[in-house]
Amino acid sequence: MEVISSVPVTLDERLGFGRELRIPASWEEFLDMLEECEYRIEYDEGEIISYMGYATEEHETLVGEIIRLLGNLLSEMACRVNGSNLALHIPGFVNRHYNADCAVVQGASEKVILRGDMTAVANPVLIVEVLSPSNRDYDLSRKFKNYKKIPSLQQVLFIESTEIKVASHFRHDDWAPQVFDLDQKAVPILNAGTISIEELYRKVAIG
Repeated sequence: MEVISSVPVTLDERLGFGRELRIPASWEEFLDMLEECEYRIEYDEGEIISYMGYATEEHETLVGEIIRLLGNLLSEMACRVNGSNLALHIPGFVNRHYNADCAVVQGASEKVILRGDMTAVANPVLIVEVLSPSNRDYDLSRKFKNYKKIPSLQQVLFIESTEIKVASHFRHDDWAPQVFDLDQKAVPILNAGTISIEELYRKVAIG
């Protein structure tokens, strides 16, 4: 395919293209690329999109901690806490393919076939993004706007990696943000309880 020949496939090749890579492509060309690519790519508005933030230790630690905390909190519920390799389906007439840092699915997964055995999950109830300078604008604008189109989605968390702050958005509050820091220590999660800001950030040196 012409697109695959013009897009880096290996991680080593990708590193030479800088922080942000956008390549115009059809949906079929994206799926071809998805089967070949060694790094995470997304698709939106007719473009293959890749952000390489050279993830900081703080970012990766926070991803690990939120997955651990959600797993513990939701252990008695029929929930699965997934990492960033889970593809998420965005409903609508335009093809989109996103990955979140963490996505929680309750009950049986509703899967949409992309091609062959490649599928995307259509029914997350909670999505988490850990923000870094490389992905911040994209996550807070285009991705959040489209996440809200998922009918099952009840909550989105944005976790800062350069300061101690978490923004929580609930569907029942019309997605209005509620901000938590060390003064507001407990972040409500679905209807299951709370997670501690101190516990979330305990292994991260910020400031």
